[in-house]
Amino acid sequence: MKTSRGRFIRIIAYFLIGMGLFACQSSEQRSTESAIPITPAFYHWKATYNPTQSEIEEIKRLNVNKLYVHFFDVDWDPKTRQPIPKALLRFAQKPMGNVVPVVFITNRTLTLLTPAALSELAGHVTQMIRQIAQKQTITFKEVQFDCDWSVSTRDRYFKLLRLLSNQLNCPISATIRLHQVKYTDQTGIPPVARGMLMLYNVADWKNPSTRNSIYDAEVAGQYVSFVATYPLPLDVVLPLFRWTVVYRNGRFLTFLNNIDRNELANRTFLNALPDTNRFVARNDTSAFGFSVRRGDLFRAEAVSHQALLTAKEQLLQKLDNQPITFALYHLDSLVLAPYSREILQTLFRPLP
Repeated sequence: MKTSRGRFIRIIAYFLIGMGLFACQSSEQRSTESAIPITPAFYHWKATYNPTQSEIEEIKRLNVNKLYVHFFDVDWDPKTRQPIPKALLRFAQKPMGNVVPVVFITNRTLTLLTPAALSELAGHVTQMIRQIAQKQTITFKEVQFDCDWSVSTRDRYFKLLRLLSNQLNCPISATIRLHQVKYTDQTGIPPVARGMLMLYNVADWKNPSTRNSIYDAEVAGQYVSFVATYPLPLDVVLPLFRWTVVYRNGRFLTFLNNIDRNELANRTFLNALPDTNRFVARNDTSAFGFSVRRGDLFRAEAVSHQALLTAKEQLLQKLDNQPITFALYHLDSLVLAPYSREILQTLFRPLP
């Protein structure tokens, strides 16, 4: 009887343990299934496509197979009074992975272009994208257009997007700024398959009193709540880049790319102001490739990894449960240097 009772107790114990493991597995499975599937990606925004070996190895380690590659700009030429291509990408090596061509269109082009000329522009843009892709043997499944359109240029831009969509014969996406998410009544919804929400350049970099034009959590917080109701499926791009903005006599002077606060703090001709990311030149000198004058204001801007992680969590909680592309701007060893691989992996990881 004792033996029988002991065997029964062991059976019950094994059963309960098994149920516990099943419950854990079910919970983990539900957690994985409820997480938003993420496709990791990088932007490439340089004059020449020629990733270094370290950059290639990094994206492989991060399992990144999608690159948004800036092909060229479209800008207005005042001499010919017509749109022209600028900043055409040069290729020193063949692009890798799933390449999404990106074309930047200046808002002044849309302002000065007549509606009748939109069809011709769409044809030229389509032809150039195809020529570049064919020459580099790139097979693209999506094209992205980047433009900070305004209320006055909205209709022209949207018409241009429709024309481009028809001519390219593939899905197109468009970059979306935070203010365009909040003020949809004024800015409208672009006629594209998806939007790429740019979570950077959130404040006016031309204003010397701006705290951090790349990313300011307080400023972004005024817009993020509107993401949940935006009618387009959204992908997300976060900034890794850093720069210093220089002002003279209260006016924007120049950008110093990849110059951070530590670099400024080591310059003896600069005095740090109490808010920690601003410095003022105490004397005339030459530095950073230009002539510095006494009184010039230097504002160092960067985004901490904790701010990036918090922004990611806030955004993914607002988005519907759908597959999204989560991109980082941009692929450059100098830009990536301050961020460990563990941090980058965490940024690409779905929420639990």
